[in-house]
Amino acid sequence: MHKSPVSRKIEAMDKYPVVILPGWLIGSARFEPLAQVFRDHGFPTFTVDFPGFETGEKLTRPLSLIDYVKFLNSFLRQKRITKAVFVVHSFGGRVALKLLSQEPQKGVALIISGTPGFQVMGPRKLIASLMAPIGKVISFVPPFIFFRKQLAQLLYRFSGTHDYYKTDGLLRATFKNIISEPLVEYMKKIRLPVLLVWGREDRIVPLRVAHKMQETIHGARLVEIEHATHNFCYKNPEKFAQPILEFLKTI
Repeated sequence: MHKSPVSRKIEAMDKYPVVILPGWLIGSARFEPLAQVFRDHGFPTFTVDFPGFETGEKLTRPLSLIDYVKFLNSFLRQKRITKAVFVVHSFGGRVALKLLSQEPQKGVALIISGTPGFQVMGPRKLIASLMAPIGKVISFVPPFIFFRKQLAQLLYRFSGTHDYYKTDGLLRATFKNIISEPLVEYMKKIRLPVLLVWGREDRIVPLRVAHKMQETIHGARLVEIEHATHNFCYKNPEKFAQPILEFLKTI
């Protein structure tokens, strides 16, 4: 019985490890099913736990993107990884783009899902940015003062910036540092094989952002996944891994 192309191990690529970089605040445990899919196909696979995230080390100061790049480099040295396939989700894509634009020799290929390569302010975020100063004033007026937390949560959910609402203290300062750093110049410098795997139902980083990233990253390919949202990469790992395994065969 012949195995399907997807189920067959990729003999030419199995010497290279896969390094998974999670999205904002997400720990390695959620990506374990995806990691296992790659292991089943012959790839040694590792997932990074970033500082400040679910199972990462605690923050002692606000971090910037370069701090996370340094952390990733330390992780690679610890695991004795000199060259890898990077599979990155959302925030993890920021780290990978900066690293591989500066040290391309560390990458075999880059697979990106849900990374906001461009800051696109849609109508809801624009309205929310205009409402924020007003909301702050109103929240100190009775009876709204008793519902300040609920009002803030409602505003962030409406604007699509719930990640910001979920942070405070050092993590919130870190979040501000991260999103303030443009990624365009990093994307322009990437010369690795790049695959963008995007859910068509991604409401956090819409598909139009992926199309713009494809135009910016030299030679990038884009695969659109039907009925998939922002987090489908770890919620449906088999579906996410399928186009990646096919892509790696072409390198």
